[in-house]
Order: sequence, then structure tokens, then C-alpha cells
Amino acid sequence: MDESQIQESRRARLADAVRKLAEGNVASFGRLLGYRGGAFVRQMLQGNRAISDKTVRHIENLRGMQGWFSLAPTPAVHEASAEYDFGAGPEVYELRPVQLRVRPGLIGYTVLPDDNDEDAPLLLHRRWLARRSHVPARLLALRVKTGGMEPSLHVGDVFVIDTAETLLRDGQVFAINFYGEVLVRRIQRDGGWWLVADHPDQARYPRKACAGPDCVPIGRVVFKQGEHI
Repeated sequence: MDESQIQESRRARLADAVRKLAEGNVASFGRLLGYRGGAFVRQMLQGNRAISDKTVRHIENLRGMQGWFSLAPTPAVHEASAEYDFGAGPEVYELRPVQLRVRPGLIGYTVLPDDNDEDAPLLLHRRWLARRSHVPARLLALRVKTGGMEPSLHVGDVFVIDTAETLLRDGQVFAINFYGEVLVRRIQRDGGWWLVADHPDQARYPRKACAGPDCVPIGRVVFKQGEHI
């Protein structure tokens, strides 16, 4: 693997470590490593700081973490996973819209039912999933609740996120835990990461800096269902 692939693999294992040792609390995990908070850990998770060999050794010296970075990481973007057999099972995968409850600064979320089942379930063909290497168990369907992403996403539209894709990518649309709110925005790289609305009224929907422990990627938007053309 080249250095970028190594770092991507390490970020996946680091995210798993934060969930394992600190229940998703980045600040608590940072303190386990001897930092005052979670700023450095958040920078590593977002790809703004490299995960060094020294950091790897430090984490693997924690109780129960021996050899942690030698284990298979969470599947990277566009890599098929052995956890799902794309050649078997039903022709279509049913995905029902849900709601997410998030807390500021924490990795992870609580999945709640969406009472509006007017257009449920969403049907995704297994060949469509296979071509894009999406593992069904990692997909979530959500409903647009605000107008910040118009005309790309309108209120009431249903969109799908891949929760395995949390590494920010310039120009892509992500669902973000932003200070305890699920925010859907396009990612912009401009001396740092920014959350940008597609809505033309940028005064009403100003861009927001995605930095620190209160901007947590949940997943990349990979599909939408809407009525506006």
C-alpha cells in the first residue's frame, strides 16, 4: 500500500478504537493518549494530521489494544466487503427511511423510526449496490428536513448515506453531526474543510467550518429519491 492507503486504513482503525475505548467520545479518547482533549484525534480522523508510527504504538500499548492496527480495517471507500455476498440474496434490498439522534462531539448515533412511510421502502437493486461496492448493512435512508441543499435536495426527498464513507472528500455531499444536529452539506476544501449549502441564498445558509470535535462525518450521500427535476 502507498502512504495514502496506509493512512486511510489507520483512520478506519482509529475510528474503531474511539468507539471501543471511549464509546465514540473523541475528547475522552484523546485524554487516554495523554492529550488535554480530542483536537489532535479529530484532526487525525478527518485526515488533517497523519497517524504516525509513534501514535500507532501508543494506542497499541493501551490495555486490550495489542496489534489493533494489524487487524483488518473497516472497508475503505469503493472497496467491496466480504461481509456481504453480492452474488446471493434477493434482487432488491429494501431500505426504510429512519431518523438519527446524535450528540455533540460523539462518533455514533441512535437510529429511530421515521413515522412518515408514504414512500417506504426504498428499493435498491443488488447489481447497483455491487457495482458501487455498497454494503447494505452500512446504508441508511434519511429524509431532507431543511432547504439548505436546494436545488440538489428538496424538503421531503429521501437520500441514502453510506456510513462506511466518513473520510471527507472535496465536492461530495455528506451527512454531518454538527454540534449535535444532523446537517447535510457539500464538502469544500479551502485551507481546511467547509460545509457549504447548495442553496443560492448563501447569506441565509452560510458555509460553516468543519473542524474540531463538533463536526463528525456520519456518511456520504450516495443516492437520492425526489420529485423535482
